Amino acid sequence: MKILRFTLLVLFMTGLPVLAGSHELTVKMLTNGPNGLQYVFDPMFIKANVGDTISFEPVDKNGHTSISVLVPPGATPWKAAPNADIKVKLAKPGVYLVECDVHKVMGMVAVVQVGKAVNLADAKTKAAEESAHMATNKDRFEKLLAMVK
Repeated sequence: MKILRFTLLVLFMTGLPVLAGSHELTVKMLTNGPNGLQYVFDPMFIKANVGDTISFEPVDKNGHTSISVLVPPGATPWKAAPNADIKVKLAKPGVYLVECDVHKVMGMVAVVQVGKAVNLADAKTKAAEESAHMATNKDRFEKLLAMVK
């Protein structure tokens, strides 16, 4: 009986907090998105916790990619091939800027906030640089970064 209680205690202390603390979030990459928007990540703004995983899924296979253009200090950047699913583990707090490099010119971008926005000033600077290369929806990054709290 003592062994069973000890085993349950060990499982509770080591396994449950990890399972309870992390989630998998799904972001769809769409040519035609909600509310008549075109070339979007859905959702475009994601609030996550350290340890969560985001799954980027190209729904309509129109060459969409998921590429990090800015990650917080110590975080691992990523680059998915066109039309490829990618799962990204969010290991560091801060703001992550994401774009589809094929459709960036049309403003296909997203912002991920993980915990405290420790690199918000850097994110705003990088977003302005990236927005200068967009033909349409140049204000998307700005609007999304306004949601960071």
